[in-house]
Amino acid sequence: MLCGPLAAGQSPPTWRMAPSPSKDARAVKDRLHPRNNKGHEDYSFLNAVGAIWPAEVGRSAAGYMASSGFLIDRCHVLTNLHAVYIDALVVDAPVGKDVSFGVGQTQGGRSALQGLKFLLGGVVVAHGDTIIVDRRVHNPENDWALIRLAQNVDDTIEPMNVAAVDAALLTQNRRLSLAGFPADRRAGHADRFGLKDLWGSDGELVRVVWASTAGAVIESTIQATRGSSGGPLYGNFGGRPHIVIGMQQGIRGDGIDVSQAMPNVQLLFTPTTLAEIRTAQTLSPCP
Repeated sequence: MLCGPLAAGQSPPTWRMAPSPSKDARAVKDRLHPRNNKGHEDYSFLNAVGAIWPAEVGRSAAGYMASSGFLIDRCHVLTNLHAVYIDALVVDAPVGKDVSFGVGQTQGGRSALQGLKFLLGGVVVAHGDTIIVDRRVHNPENDWALIRLAQNVDDTIEPMNVAAVDAALLTQNRRLSLAGFPADRRAGHADRFGLKDLWGSDGELVRVVWASTAGAVIESTIQATRGSSGGPLYGNFGGRPHIVIGMQQGIRGDGIDVSQAMPNVQLLFTPTTLAEIRTAQTLSPCP
């Protein structure tokens, strides 16, 4: 099951209810104030994670229409294709689709975006060769979209460090983390978007599933729900912290009751996938 937004016209369904707290280990990641995090961890590197709307915000349904995405340079954002192309049938989707991106944690969280500092428009400039039929992604290893923003994001927000790591490092039970804006954790505030908090989840790698020599997904015990799609999957590799090796793609069941037998799914940035993304960046340079 994919975990992006609802299609236009759909009502918020039952998954907006919070899962049982007894089994939900997700936690808020305060990117401005380490003292508010467990162990006083510094999560400022996650300030590049933002919310994606599959249209101009004024034409999107508030709150539940948003998925997750993250900056990889000053003007390019990565997310899932299914987060921005939300029709029931998507085949060879055209580029140039309008997208909105909200990013950066505010001090008070009382802005129009309920905690997101910058709201920027952009367009999809490239995407993977993914097919969606009856709202189901049939090749999740290609479920990515690259967005070019109309202007550069403020240089106080550092883009995330994306890399294709050696497959030999992706061993079972390796610790990985995810960050994003899960829909069931967005507080409802009339017509506001309720995106004050960025949520994180930790889990273990179950296996890497290769669809071909070029594309693969990761299955893991990381907890995620709808709206988490497009959030960065990261870990520590070769002594380098917070390396983004993929992004959230889909959930199994409710996305919270995960296990080795019923893992959630993340797209893996293989060398081939990352080369396609880097080429698209070069062909659509920042302003």
